[in-house]
Parts: sequence; structure tokens; C-alpha cells
Amino acid sequence: MQRLRAACTLPRPVNLPWTFAWTLHLGAALYACNLAVGVSAQMFHAKFGAVHHWLYGVVFTAAIAATVLAFHPALPITILALAIMPLTKPGGAAHPAVATAGALGYLGAYLL
Repeated sequence: MQRLRAACTLPRPVNLPWTFAWTLHLGAALYACNLAVGVSAQMFHAKFGAVHHWLYGVVFTAAIAATVLAFHPALPITILALAIMPLTKPGGAAHPAVATAGALGYLGAYLL
């Protein structure tokens, strides 16, 4: 009888010893780096375009990973800002405003 009972029981859920919060930290750090590259390019009229755009792709990928793996309700704000970013002109007022809105998504994930 005990063998039958042991064979019919469901396995216990496995508690994983790791967390995916590192994706949030990685995404926020990459976002801050890209923000710094963009601000320095705008302030010093430097030509960081290729690096800034390559880093944008990495930042977008990290933001999606953070939203999926370490979900917080504020993170879709960052995804939305990154999706809107290519529609803004780099020299215009909308570009840094959208970048700031994306940073607020990460800030909200840390503070709320």
C-alpha cells in the first residue's frame, strides 16, 4: 500500500536558490550607461552615434528581460519609452524627455 501511495504522490515544487532580480540591476545599469553616453554626446557634440545606437539595442533587450524575469508594474514604462525612442529626433526636446521617462520606469521599480 505504501508503494502505491508513494507512486501516486505528486513531486514537491522545487524552490530555486536564485532569483532573476539581477536582470533588473543589469537593465538599469545599461540604461544609465546609455543615458550617460547620450548626454555626453549632446553636451560635447561628440559623435557617439554608432556606440549609442548599438547600446540602445542591448538596453532594449535587457529591459525586456528585466520586465519578463523580474516583473514590476513600473517596468513597462521603460519598455514603452524605449519603443517610442526611435520616433524622436536626437537633437529635439522629446528625445531626452522620453529617455527620462524610461529612467523613471527603472526608478519606480526600485522605489515602489
